[in-house]
Order: sequence, then structure tokens, then C-alpha cells
Amino acid sequence: MQSLHGSILVVDDNAVIRQILKLALEQNQHHVTLATDGREAIDLMEKHYFDLILLDIMMPEMNGFQVLEHIAKIPDLAKIPVIVISADSQLDNAIRCIQLGAEDYLVKPPNQTLLRTRVNASLRKKFLHDQEQAHQAEMERMYEAVKVANTEKAEFIAMAAHELRNPLSQIATTNALFSRVGDLNAKQSQLLEKVNFSLERMKALIVDLDDIARLETGNIRVELRPLNLHELIQKTAESLQHDVLSRDHSLTLNVPPNLPLVCADRQRMIQVLTNLIGNALKYTPNGGQIVVTAVHEAHLHNVHVTIRDTGLGIQADEQKQIFTKFFRSGDTDVRARPGTGLGLYITKSLVEMQNGRIWFNSKYGQGTQFHFTLPVVGETTRPEMALDTAVPC
Repeated sequence: MQSLHGSILVVDDNAVIRQILKLALEQNQHHVTLATDGREAIDLMEKHYFDLILLDIMMPEMNGFQVLEHIAKIPDLAKIPVIVISADSQLDNAIRCIQLGAEDYLVKPPNQTLLRTRVNASLRKKFLHDQEQAHQAEMERMYEAVKVANTEKAEFIAMAAHELRNPLSQIATTNALFSRVGDLNAKQSQLLEKVNFSLERMKALIVDLDDIARLETGNIRVELRPLNLHELIQKTAESLQHDVLSRDHSLTLNVPPNLPLVCADRQRMIQVLTNLIGNALKYTPNGGQIVVTAVHEAHLHNVHVTIRDTGLGIQADEQKQIFTKFFRSGDTDVRARPGTGLGLYITKSLVEMQNGRIWFNSKYGQGTQFHFTLPVVGETTRPEMALDTAVPC
């Protein structure tokens, strides 16, 4: 076994024993400091750093038991391993030393091979512990640095979203005025459509960035109250009728009126439903079918909602990334439609904040089904997931 080199304090009132131990330790390239009694040892410990202490028991001024008791009260000193070396071979004293924090107990005069082995073992344990502590401290430092960076990033995103709103409103107002100045030629109309398309994307991005900032700083709040999901799905579908008609889609709702109330936040569920149904409409070619189904799963104490479309579908190698921030498919048909890559990340976060679960299955070129569940009022089986910021049902 490879020898380790450390700084060792030898505490003994016997000058001969001190020299024997000093010579034995220095032969193994340890740095050795000597103390003649417990009081001197404590003074040295307060001024210097030691990797190991070899401690006698019977000494004037302050005996070994008292030294161990003193060391145990000071966290920095308590980390230093102590090997007691005493002429007293009584088992009771050995047990007392171990109880007071000593790591090992040897009887004088110690066998040189045994001494070297025990010293090496104690130093190895000490160095491994120090490395672990240093690694943990570095991880904590890095964690705090990441937290600060994330907070600063979220604050910047929130500020950027706020600052972008005014100029975008002015651009939108100017665009609206163009239609009042007279007829536009084909080229002008085409350019105006491109500007409006970009405005639509920017407005969606601002809303999503604002939500991302709130999520990452923990400033987004959900108020969990009894919610009529049947009514909410109906109203959300009505608000999207323009998109349904303009794309010649059929939107079917299979949502029974006698669904039990769910425990959820009304405004956040409008956001979730609008995003999921809106995505189904947006990523389904004209003339497609979108079906929204809601079922009470009594055995699971929840309501299970499914949004199924006959749209573009999701490529198999991209499915693991669907709920990640800023992800957008490489498919050209998908990229031709406005999107920020944030909507599904936000949707998943909001569903989970309401003690729900969200997932999907999809076949590329055939369509996608998004599913989410919400707990039924009075029947939730996972109360431990409720947030401190939420108002429970």
C-alpha cells in the first residue's frame, strides 16, 4: 500500500517516546510537530493545521481525555483523526477514548509496522474525506453560481419581453393603418402579410418568454379551485372557431357534461387548452380532424383529456425533445408555421403545477395525441404534490 505524507502532531509528556515516534514518522516522510502536554497541544492546534494527532492519555496540565473532549467541541478540530497511544492497556480506557472521538487506540510501545499501517489508514481516510468535502463545497459554489445566473437570465428575459411590447404595438398599429389608406397592390399585400406573420410570432414569443421568466424565478402562481372542465373546453373551442373555419378543419368535442369537477387553476387551464388545441389546429393540414375527449377515470381519481389530430405528427428521433425549451422540429412543414418552441414546455410545467400529468404519442405523417390528467376535487391521491403557493380545493 502506498504511504501517504501528512502533518502529524505527537502529544506525549515522555521525551523518549516523543523522539521514537518522531523518528518513526519522519522515516515515512511525515512532517512531525511535538507537544509535551495537552495544553500545549491545544495551543498548537489553534495555530497550525494537522492531518493527524497521536495522543497520550496520562499527561500533566491536561490529560488525553480532556484533549479529546475539547477537540469534540470545535468542528474544525473534530475533523482531525486521533490515534491514542498509551501505556495503559485497560479496555475501559480504550472504549472511553473511542467514545470521545478517537479513531484508534495503540498500546506503548507501538509496533513500528502496526503504527505505520494505522497512521497510513487514518491519513487515507482523512484525505478522502477532505476531497469529498472540497468536491461538495465546489458543487455548492457552482450550484449557487448557476442559481444566480438563472435568476439574472430570467430577469433579463422578463425585461426584454416588457420592452418589446411597446414597439410591437406601434408596428401593429401602423400595419392596421395601411389598409385604410387605399387599395394595396399584390406585392404590397404580400409584404404586409409577411410583416403580420412576423408580428404574430413575436407576440407569441413575448407571452411565452414572460411565462418562462415567471416559471424559472418561481413567480408563477396557480390557484387550485373546483373547475368545470366541460364548460372550459367548450369555451376554449368556441374561441378557436375562426382558426377551425379558416383551415376547413372539423373540431369534435367528446366531453360529457356530467364530468366531476377537477382541482385546477382556471386561467392556467385556458392557457393549457388553448395551446394544445391550437397546436392541433396549426400543425394539421387544411381539412383535418381534431377530436377532444375527456373521461372520468374513477379508479385513478382523475379526469383524462385527450387532444387527437390528423396532423403532421412528430418524427421518432425528435419525440424526446418535445417538452424541452426552445425546441422546434427540423421538419420544413412544421417550421413554416409560427412557433417559439416554448409552448409545450410551459404547458407541461403548468399541468404538473396543478398535480397533473401530461404525455403524448405520435406517428410521423399520421397525427398526434396529447394527453393530460387532472385530479378530481375531493379524490386526489397525490396531495404531496400540491404547491405551497397554490390554494387547495
